[in-house]
Amino acid sequence: MKKYHLLLLIILLGCRQELDISEFSFNFSSYVPELRIEALILPHDATAIVRIDKSFLINDTELYDCRDNDFGYISEDSCQTIDGAFWHGDENDMVADCGDWNPFIHDLGSDGIESTDNNSDGDYEDFGDIAPDEDGTENNGIPDCDEPNMDSYTEILPSIHDSTCTVSIIKTSIDGTEDLCSFFFEDAAGYFFNNMYTGDKSNPIFDNIETVTYGAYIPDSNCGEDYWTDYSAEYSFYADCSASGFGIIESEEPITISKPVVFISENDVEDIKSCDDYDCLVSSTSINFQEDSLYFGRYSLDQKIRWASILPDVTFQVVQYMFDRGNNEYKYYHSHAGFSPPEFQFNDVAISEETIVTEFYDGEGNGEWDDEEIYADENENGQWDEGEYFIDTGDTIPEVDTYYYEIFTFSDSYRNYYFHYQLYLDDPERTNLRDEESNPVMGAFGSMTSEKIHFRIIDCTIHGPSDCENTEITKSVCEWNENISLQPCVDYEGPICLPVDFSTEYCE
Repeated sequence: MKKYHLLLLIILLGCRQELDISEFSFNFSSYVPELRIEALILPHDATAIVRIDKSFLINDTELYDCRDNDFGYISEDSCQTIDGAFWHGDENDMVADCGDWNPFIHDLGSDGIESTDNNSDGDYEDFGDIAPDEDGTENNGIPDCDEPNMDSYTEILPSIHDSTCTVSIIKTSIDGTEDLCSFFFEDAAGYFFNNMYTGDKSNPIFDNIETVTYGAYIPDSNCGEDYWTDYSAEYSFYADCSASGFGIIESEEPITISKPVVFISENDVEDIKSCDDYDCLVSSTSINFQEDSLYFGRYSLDQKIRWASILPDVTFQVVQYMFDRGNNEYKYYHSHAGFSPPEFQFNDVAISEETIVTEFYDGEGNGEWDDEEIYADENENGQWDEGEYFIDTGDTIPEVDTYYYEIFTFSDSYRNYYFHYQLYLDDPERTNLRDEESNPVMGAFGSMTSEKIHFRIIDCTIHGPSDCENTEITKSVCEWNENISLQPCVDYEGPICLPVDFSTEYCE
């Protein structure tokens, strides 16, 4: 199978003509589905989760059926009771597909790109023009293959889960005793956030960030929370997937779970450098990250959060969430891989840092039509009219001031799986799962241990002299200035409350 991937890559890189992958079906017509297993111990949440999915070809027409049927094949009345749903039947149909393909914004054709005629001359031949799809699928009023929200996560995920396996994780304590935790399949075991297509995915408002649930195996009630937080124990994975024809899959060798990072302040760095074990990190930090929040002044420069780990833990996953106050929940903001550079490694300790963007986030629209927002010109008069559908975007009034960072460490096995992304999923350097014949199986078994730290951005400029340096209000991040010039930020000179060590370099 790998040879076929390589052949296809050479073909695609060696010529400029657009090719239909179905033309190469002879290369993978005999492909047999495989399993991809991601088995994760999550000590911070005192649990574990095991995702077992079947692989499919990207041109599988049963899985990718080019139908928008997230909510099923139902009547129009039933579809209209579902928030955000659209019915795709004709006038005389009793039942039809109901899904989230929005005819007002998703009817972009099979290339998934909106056509553009910059000077409205109708020829689509000028610089920056994008011609409509030649197959006539753009603005044809019906869902088509490869348009946004077609064959979305909600439709695909239930079809790829394998729920027939017998799954367990065995813990071997330091004294040699063994305990077994059995798992069961749950349709809504986990979730992730996805930015829905609304014409602008770069800075979505909260209403356009959807929560997608997925099925997975979770521990039964007999496995206590302390089962997943034993840093001295070894854990092994076992899955019997014979019922679906995949046999038994086990971890190649036991794993140990990684310890969480320890958040530190800038003043802790010198003391932390001399630590030689994890307990020293915990006792040397001045941040009680179970209770405290950090505070940063809006418009302040070079603000960071810092954390420490014991070598060789120098690689991390860094995830930021923002608080949706209206719904009383945090939503995903962004994430990336993190590293402790060599110059931040001291004897047994690695120190890492993340620069904070000291700004609010515009997480809500104003609920009203504004110029340049996407709308459905149903009467084709060239302007938005009351009652016509429109996409509400950010209203330039930033609401979000509260966030948290979650920093993940990895077991050795899951670190290989996460960071060796250039290797195939079943490369023996990447996966520690093996079948009954000791062949590598796609995926990995390991742990991701996290620690969170909350922080809030404080706008000093809204406070007068009596509140500016009130620690209960501004948390020691603001100071009063009797006379200061804010050039070139704004044309202002005079008294104002600003972040401590404020610099006009923020505006440059």
